[in-house]
Amino acid sequence: MNKVTMKETLFEHFSGRATPLQRTMIAEWLQQPENQLTYMTWLDEWERQHLQYLADEDTAFTQLSARIAEMEQQGAATETPPTPIIRRLGFFGPSRWLIAASVTVLLGLGTYLLRNRIMFTVVKTAYGETRRFTLPDGSDVTLNAHSSLRLPRFGFGDKSRTVWLTGEAAFSVRHTATHQRFIVHTHRGLDVEVLGTEFNVYDRPGGTKVVLSKGAIQLNYRNAAKTEQKLRLKPGDAVSVNAAGRLEQSHLPEPAVSTAWREHRFVFKRTPVSEIAELLRDNYNLDVVLKDPELANRTVSGSFQADNADEFLQVVAELLEINYRQKENTVTFFE
Repeated sequence: MNKVTMKETLFEHFSGRATPLQRTMIAEWLQQPENQLTYMTWLDEWERQHLQYLADEDTAFTQLSARIAEMEQQGAATETPPTPIIRRLGFFGPSRWLIAASVTVLLGLGTYLLRNRIMFTVVKTAYGETRRFTLPDGSDVTLNAHSSLRLPRFGFGDKSRTVWLTGEAAFSVRHTATHQRFIVHTHRGLDVEVLGTEFNVYDRPGGTKVVLSKGAIQLNYRNAAKTEQKLRLKPGDAVSVNAAGRLEQSHLPEPAVSTAWREHRFVFKRTPVSEIAELLRDNYNLDVVLKDPELANRTVSGSFQADNADEFLQVVAELLEINYRQKENTVTFFE
């Protein structure tokens, strides 16, 4: 494909009108490193012509790529660096070879970041927001609040379908005719591998947990000591990573409860206030202060719907028969 035709194809892609075949052609074209900077240049040109679609994230990265290109030109114009002399590494400033090495490292890092920025995209949600969308293979994903999912920008490859999750998401994975594996990576070394099924993955600072609703999944876990463990789950099974880095398995009679949050519904069964506080922090960016430390051991049971943080706080306060006061991002519970 000549340069003019490729540029037209990319502009179709930037406008959201590219066909699956065109996206595949773009992905193959981007395998060549020299084409990646061209991609960013044309992206910048297209965005300037369509300011209503301008994204701050893309603009910032375009500026970074331009800076990298500028440094690359400056490095190319520099004469061959001399043999390093030890005395030049004292207090008289860095030697020219060290500067050249630094530029090379920066260019390498820039190329890596540039490639990842081009080849992958990230879907994010804000605090208090949930978002449902369909992946290129037809699988459905619902992201919980303050979560993100990283996935290939131009669709999945032929061997596997791989995504990276931060936060919480419910997956309904479509089985493909070629039996492609669908893999969800988490930050604690716990990876979910399926062919087609429904499950929920929770991966936040407080822990990692997987609950299977339908079908079957395999968990691949590698702990800090690089010890590998594999588990096969059946519907209702739940597996979490405890504080010691070990897997804990249990069975839920109603696994659908794990995804009730998709309808802004919360189901608690003797859930301690400490866990409620963690949920408020993760989903609504609210810090909880307990006037009486004993409140942390109080539990909540019940099912209710809350479309926002205010509704959630009101119901929880009623269930606990306590009061609360909110000031900016801090909520105080008291008797």
